[in-house]
Amino acid sequence: MKQLMTLLKEFHLASNISVFVYDYQKKLINQFKQTVSPDFPDRFLAKIDFPLTKGSVKIFSTSRNECFSVIALTENNSKIIILWCNIQTIAASGYFRDSFPSISLERLNSYTKILYFILFQKLPIIKQPDFISDFSFTAEEKEEDLDNENINIYHNSYYKEKLMLQSLEKGILVEFRPRLADFINSGTFGKMAVGNELRNSKNLLIAATTLFTRAAIKGGMHPESAYKLSDRCVQRIERLRKIDSIVDLTQEIGEIFVKRVRAAQNFSNSSLIFLIQDYIFKHLTETVNLTLMSNQLGYSKNYLCRSFKQATNQTIVEYANEQKIREIQSQLVFSNKTVTEIATMLGFSDQSYLTKLFKKYLNTTPTKFRKRYHL
Repeated sequence: MKQLMTLLKEFHLASNISVFVYDYQKKLINQFKQTVSPDFPDRFLAKIDFPLTKGSVKIFSTSRNECFSVIALTENNSKIIILWCNIQTIAASGYFRDSFPSISLERLNSYTKILYFILFQKLPIIKQPDFISDFSFTAEEKEEDLDNENINIYHNSYYKEKLMLQSLEKGILVEFRPRLADFINSGTFGKMAVGNELRNSKNLLIAATTLFTRAAIKGGMHPESAYKLSDRCVQRIERLRKIDSIVDLTQEIGEIFVKRVRAAQNFSNSSLIFLIQDYIFKHLTETVNLTLMSNQLGYSKNYLCRSFKQATNQTIVEYANEQKIREIQSQLVFSNKTVTEIATMLGFSDQSYLTKLFKKYLNTTPTKFRKRYHL
């Protein structure tokens, strides 16, 4: 028993996770935790069904972004070990990714496997976490919430969210990255879907994509282009069967929008220029026809071309080709369409012309680009 307690103490020091040892009468035998961490709540202990099968493992997740695991020791010892990843543990461990519930749950799952292997020399079989709702508060729970009000970390800072989105609006990548990290590290994201971590992770990513989309439009990205990119990001998120890191995916999606905003810095507020750009986006799947455009917009072809060139330092055809290239990039990254299908969809006469244009702008072929960036 002494060796076990020494092992659990070292495990706590290495992981910063609170460790509790109880007997089958729910009496606390020992505990290893940080000074600021609270005792293991009785309401959670009551959710554990005693007695437990020797060598069994269970994981529980709560609606307050906390989780704990239970390891049953031998029947002779009649004791259980509880690993509790609570809000204070998350804050002190220095892992800002654990601000996301699914990430802290993954870490707890990994630590539980490590400790189990040390104890039993084999890996455990861990089923889906049992979910515990904290929304039906008892008087004891309300009192505890009040006591911990000053040390609990809640939702992320609205001020830091604004700074992060402002950096996206400006299209400055080197500013966006630390702003995003500061925002994530400022608190925790609430649970948007209870009892389903994958659904919750997807909802968080979709919410972030929505914020990025609005900021990109405000920063000068054409609304239709921003909405299309948002749709593709959400569609890709929905197809994911596993999400290892919400932070990495959030950063990846955010940086896509930042780069698009930066590329749209020549965007003009002129109503005529906007009409031309809007026309191009609405007819992106067609070959550029300046005569048809001038007829529909009600200006001469020469006037449209001259005005657009003066405002953007690009010809209308160059701008249209640039937008087509960006659309091709999006299709290559987010869809499984073949290059031929993409060429047909965007009104190219054949695949070879698309490849030639793509290589001219990006100095690589569509095939090589997809191989490198496809999600």
